[in-house]
Amino acid sequence: MRFTQAFEITKWDQSTYDNAEELELGRATVAKKFTATGAQQPVEGGGDAATDEGLAGTSSAELLMVGTPGGPAAYTAVERFTGTLSGREGTFVMVHGATADQNSSPGQIVAASGDLAGLTGTVVFEHDEQGPRLTLDYELP
Repeated sequence: MRFTQAFEITKWDQSTYDNAEELELGRATVAKKFTATGAQQPVEGGGDAATDEGLAGTSSAELLMVGTPGGPAAYTAVERFTGTLSGREGTFVMVHGATADQNSSPGQIVAASGDLAGLTGTVVFEHDEQGPRLTLDYELP
């Protein structure tokens, strides 16, 4: 099943842990809120929109980042979602990342528990003039 859903960033705490040779290494703790709307958008080339309720819950992510004098260069993240997906309650962990020249941040689901145990799939995060959103392409056992 595949759908795209907006989310809200509710926390962003960022710090630098190494700043040498004009290359800044940093980390950020990020929290997000997902509110299922029951009306997800179709994904280009992905057919019809999902008819389930989407994601409802929160996530917590740790990002490792690199910045240059010209701006951000790359990040990688490990993120845990807790809540419901397709009416099933549980937790899953995603790994995702991108470089500054990418328009989206691809990743994959690497672990799941609760009623979501066995969940597999991919994620794509996007942030642009439409706001932050997640496309989730997944399978539940």
